[in-house]
Amino acid sequence: MLKSLRSKPVAIALASIFMGTTAALAAIKIAPKPTTDSVTVYSEIPEGQVILSHQDGTIAFNRNCKSFPCQLDISSLSKGEYDVMIRNGTDIQQMVALYKE
Repeated sequence: MLKSLRSKPVAIALASIFMGTTAALAAIKIAPKPTTDSVTVYSEIPEGQVILSHQDGTIAFNRNCKSFPCQLDISSLSKGEYDVMIRNGTDIQQMVALYKE
Protein backbone atom coordinates (compact mmCIF):
# COMPACT_ATOMS: atom_id res chain seq x y z
CA MET A 1 0.00 0.00 0.00
CA LEU A 2 2.84 2.43 0.77
CA LYS A 3 4.26 1.83 -2.66
CA SER A 4 0.99 2.89 -4.30
CA LEU A 5 0.79 6.05 -2.15
CA ARG A 6 4.36 7.06 -3.00
CA SER A 7 3.57 6.74 -6.68
CA LYS A 8 0.52 8.99 -6.38
CA PRO A 9 1.33 12.48 -5.04
CA VAL A 10 -2.35 13.42 -5.12
CA ALA A 11 -3.19 10.64 -2.65
CA ILE A 12 -0.46 11.87 -0.31
CA ALA A 13 -1.75 15.44 -0.51
CA LEU A 14 -5.29 14.27 0.25
CA ALA A 15 -4.06 12.22 3.20
CA SER A 16 -2.33 15.33 4.57
CA ILE A 17 -5.53 17.35 4.22
CA PHE A 18 -7.58 14.71 6.04
CA MET A 19 -5.04 14.47 8.87
CA GLY A 20 -5.09 18.27 9.22
CA THR A 21 -8.89 18.26 9.38
CA THR A 22 -8.85 15.63 12.12
CA ALA A 23 -6.44 17.74 14.18
CA ALA A 24 -8.71 20.78 13.81
CA LEU A 25 -11.72 18.75 14.97
CA ALA A 26 -9.87 17.69 18.10
CA ALA A 27 -8.92 21.30 18.86
CA ILE A 28 -12.48 22.45 19.68
CA LYS A 29 -14.27 21.11 22.76
CA ILE A 30 -17.53 22.23 24.34
CA ALA A 31 -19.13 21.52 27.70
CA PRO A 32 -21.66 20.76 28.99
CA LYS A 33 -23.14 18.74 26.21
CA PRO A 34 -26.18 18.92 25.94
CA THR A 35 -26.81 22.32 27.48
CA THR A 36 -29.69 24.63 28.32
CA ASP A 37 -28.42 28.17 29.06
CA SER A 38 -24.65 28.41 28.72
CA VAL A 39 -21.75 26.54 27.19
CA THR A 40 -17.99 26.79 27.56
CA VAL A 41 -15.87 26.55 24.41
CA TYR A 42 -12.30 25.26 24.70
CA SER A 43 -9.72 25.72 21.97
CA GLU A 44 -5.96 25.48 21.48
CA ILE A 45 -5.85 28.86 19.72
CA PRO A 46 -5.45 32.02 21.86
CA GLU A 47 -8.52 33.92 20.57
CA GLY A 48 -11.17 33.81 17.85
CA GLN A 49 -14.73 34.31 16.74
CA VAL A 50 -17.11 31.57 17.92
CA ILE A 51 -19.95 30.93 15.48
CA LEU A 52 -22.97 28.73 16.13
CA SER A 53 -24.97 27.87 13.04
CA HIS A 54 -28.18 26.02 12.32
CA GLN A 55 -28.07 22.77 10.37
CA ASP A 56 -28.93 24.68 7.17
CA GLY A 57 -25.81 26.85 7.60
CA THR A 58 -27.46 30.08 8.76
CA ILE A 59 -25.71 31.81 11.66
CA ALA A 60 -27.59 31.67 14.98
CA PHE A 61 -24.94 33.13 17.30
CA ASN A 62 -21.66 34.96 16.84
CA ARG A 63 -19.22 36.20 19.51
CA ASN A 64 -15.58 37.28 19.64
CA CYS A 65 -13.66 35.52 22.39
CA LYS A 66 -10.47 37.25 23.53
CA SER A 67 -9.26 34.03 25.20
CA PHE A 68 -10.23 30.38 25.67
CA PRO A 69 -11.94 28.83 27.48
CA CYS A 70 -14.82 31.15 26.61
CA GLN A 71 -18.26 30.95 28.23
CA LEU A 72 -21.27 31.76 26.06
CA ASP A 73 -24.81 32.63 27.17
CA ILE A 74 -27.03 30.83 24.66
CA SER A 75 -30.28 31.02 26.65
CA SER A 76 -31.95 33.03 23.87
CA LEU A 77 -31.36 30.32 21.23
CA SER A 78 -34.10 27.88 20.28
CA LYS A 79 -33.94 24.25 21.29
CA GLY A 80 -32.09 22.13 18.74
CA GLU A 81 -28.76 21.13 17.24
CA TYR A 82 -26.08 23.66 16.28
CA ASP A 83 -22.68 23.46 14.64
CA VAL A 84 -19.86 25.26 16.47
CA MET A 85 -16.79 26.62 14.68
CA ILE A 86 -14.05 29.07 15.54
CA ARG A 87 -12.69 31.61 13.08
CA ASN A 88 -9.38 33.37 13.65
CA GLY A 89 -8.60 35.66 10.70
CA THR A 90 -8.87 33.46 7.63
CA ASP A 91 -8.38 30.22 9.59
CA ILE A 92 -11.51 28.28 10.48
CA GLN A 93 -11.43 25.33 12.84
CA GLN A 94 -13.81 22.58 11.89
CA MET A 95 -17.20 22.19 13.48
CA VAL A 96 -18.36 20.20 16.45
CA ALA A 97 -22.01 19.61 17.29
CA LEU A 98 -23.89 21.17 20.20
CA TYR A 99 -27.41 20.27 21.31
CA LYS A 100 -29.45 22.85 23.25
CA GLU A 101 -32.29 21.43 25.32
